This record gives sequence, structure tokens and C-alpha cells, in this order.
Amino acid sequence: MAYAVVMAGGNGSRLWPKVRMKAPKPLMVLEGKTLLEKTLERAIALVGRENVFVTTNESLKDTITTSISPSLSGRVYTEPGVRDTGPAMGLMAARIAVSKPEAVIAFLPADHVILDETEFTRVLKAALTAGETVDGLVVIGISAVEPCTSYGYIRRGKELYVQDGYPVYKVERFREKPGPDKAQRYIKQGNYLWNSGIVVGRAGMIVDLLKKHNPKLKPGLEEIMASLGQPDEAAVIQRVYSEFERISFDYAVLEKAAKIYMVVGDFGWEDIGSWSSLAKVSPRDDAGNIFSGRALVIDTVNCLVSAPGKLAALIGVEDLIVIDTDDVLFVCKKDRDQEVKSLLSRIREAGWDEYL
Repeated sequence: MAYAVVMAGGNGSRLWPKVRMKAPKPLMVLEGKTLLEKTLERAIALVGRENVFVTTNESLKDTITTSISPSLSGRVYTEPGVRDTGPAMGLMAARIAVSKPEAVIAFLPADHVILDETEFTRVLKAALTAGETVDGLVVIGISAVEPCTSYGYIRRGKELYVQDGYPVYKVERFREKPGPDKAQRYIKQGNYLWNSGIVVGRAGMIVDLLKKHNPKLKPGLEEIMASLGQPDEAAVIQRVYSEFERISFDYAVLEKAAKIYMVVGDFGWEDIGSWSSLAKVSPRDDAGNIFSGRALVIDTVNCLVSAPGKLAALIGVEDLIVIDTDDVLFVCKKDRDQEVKSLLSRIREAGWDEYL
């Protein structure tokens, strides 16, 4: 039995001002559909509609459920607090493991752009099959084509066997987001891949690995497991989950466990984490400009402009990001879009929370 859990709790603050507290990144629209809708379509193609679940923050449940098909709205589960991907994946794995510990789960972030969805399905099906048999977890690595500093990296080990035409590799180690020099070294070495954030593994094993490598999570996960299906289930989850430490699944498990494996996915992948990353998968004109509506330009190069309902007119500028919303006009040099979080901190300090 295989399941897909779509993780839709990400805020995506570096895509401000389009993405806000009440307009999370999974609901960002690209080519007529939200990122969440596209992820759900891929999940359904992979495991079937009846085996797809969504997990999101409790505060976003109504926003998420009203934005997806009614047939899936009853399959949305919530996390009582923001505790990152470690506890979130642990809670969903526990829900499935209580009755089907050997079921394999593919955890799919809802903020990815996939250009070749047919190849994505083939790769993930191979990973799910591998996940049924290997004595660990399977991650999806992405061939690194440039020294990107906004992604984590996976060091590829030896090839173990081939599953449905796709080699299964041993993972030697994970590396967090590196600086420019280290990222360049990884590219030159040739055995480092980007960490996609897609994880495949058996439900019971995921829970066991979280408990093994994170003693602070163990008592809570065991209490939650014991409560599932009982009258006090909701109350226990609400109380226990809020006490979990905030930790990513990468830190909680992948960087600590010895038995992690990898399948390489060359299916046109981009993690939309910033305006620059969105630009990589957006149509552009001959001068490298990206516009969401009507635009007239003179001597303008490599700009990204979103001004819905308006004519964008630019003269003699380059490398700019311009985002116009109902209440915010955001202008930024392209190479400084990672500083959006600092800008949001200043907005909070000014007490202008209505813009967050």
C-alpha cells in the first residue's frame, strides 16, 4: 500500500508581498493553477485519490480546504502548531502507521514546480517500490546544474541496484545550504545533488527513526500513537504537538540516520523559494524579462515585473524585481531578493502587521 502526503504548511516569506500569512505559498497561482493543485494532481497520478492526504497548519485549514476539490477537502489534516517538517511528518506517519506500519509514504512539498510530470511519476514510483524493500528511507536528489546556495546538497555514494530503470544509491551525507565557494566545490566534485525535500519511507520506520534520533520527540510520539482512534485523540494531539521542539526532518533524521538511499529525479524541478527561483521557470522575452501582464519596455533587461491589471512600462533598467499588489509596491535588485526576511522584520518592528 502506498500513500502520498502533500505538505502545505509552508509560508514562503521570501515571496512577499504576493505570499502573506493568510495567502500561503502553496496557493500561489502559476499558469492558471495553484502550486497546491498541481502537487495534488501529481500525488493522485502516483497513488490514487483515495490514498492522498494533505497536512497544513491549523490556522490555514479553512484557507486550504476551500481552495481544493471537495473530494479532497475531507483528507486535510492539521498540525496544532508550527513545528517544522520533523513533527509534521512524524504526526502523519503516526496516523498511517497505527494501522498500516508497512505502508510506504511519499512526502511531497506543495511548493515545487515540476516541468516533466510523466517522468516525475516514473521516478517516484521507482522510489516507492524501493521504499518497500530497503532498510531505510529513500530521498529524491536533483542533478545540480549550478552552484546554488539556497538548496541543501546530498553526497551520492555507491550504486546499489537498479529499480525500474533508475539506480538506487547509498547516501553518504547531507549538507545544509552552503556558501558560494563551497557550492562551487560541490559542483566541481560532481557527486553532489540538490536535496529536493521529497522523502519516501515506510510509516512505522519514519516514526521509529524520529524517536531513535530525537529523544525529546519520543515520549510525545508514543503518547500520540496510543491515543489514535481513542476518544481523547484530538485533545492529546493538541496538547502534545504544541510541546514538540521545532525541527526540520532533515536535521531530525536525514542528517543522523545511517541508512538513507537516493533516486535521482531529472524531471525539471524547481523549489519556488524566492522571486529569483520563480524567474527560472517563467517564460521570458528576448531580453530576459518576465511580465505577468501587458508591458512596454525600452532598453530593459532581466527584470521580473508583476503588476496585475496595469500596464508595466520600463525604461533603461535591468535586474529588477517589481511586485505590485493592492497595498504594497515592492522593488528589489534581483541579486538581493534573499533579504526579504530582513525587510519583514522591519515591518514587524514598525508595527505594520497588516502588510505581513
